[in-house]
Amino acid sequence: MAVSVATKICEMKKQMIHVAEEHDFNFQHPKVVEISQKLDLLIVEVMQKQQPIQN
Repeated sequence: MAVSVATKICEMKKQMIHVAEEHDFNFQHPKVVEISQKLDLLIVEVMQKQQPIQN
């Protein structure tokens, strides 16, 4: 069974919050930044699929 993209996004957000908590909410901590960047890519991918290509 495939996990939906929305579910992946929610799970990654929870993971990012958890990791940030572990590092005293240091949003510049490398682990927090890494998760944030992966989350950004996933969100951009979803947005690109939802928007028609404009020339």
